[in-house]
Amino acid sequence: MKGRIASAHLLFTISYNTLKTGEPYHELGSNYLEEKQINKELKMIEYLKKKGYTIAPSEKKTA
Repeated sequence: MKGRIASAHLLFTISYNTLKTGEPYHELGSNYLEEKQINKELKMIEYLKKKGYTIAPSEKKTA
């Protein structure tokens, strides 16, 4: 039942935004979340630089 409600909500949201903007629906893509995370990290780095911090790249990848 929760799955049906979630699917219906997704379809309703897509339909509403399509009718509201008048633009056709398009998928965001498979790497949308990865790009969003990278953009978020770049924005955080720029914010810290504006605050006066120096940022050095790390060799180790964190979670």
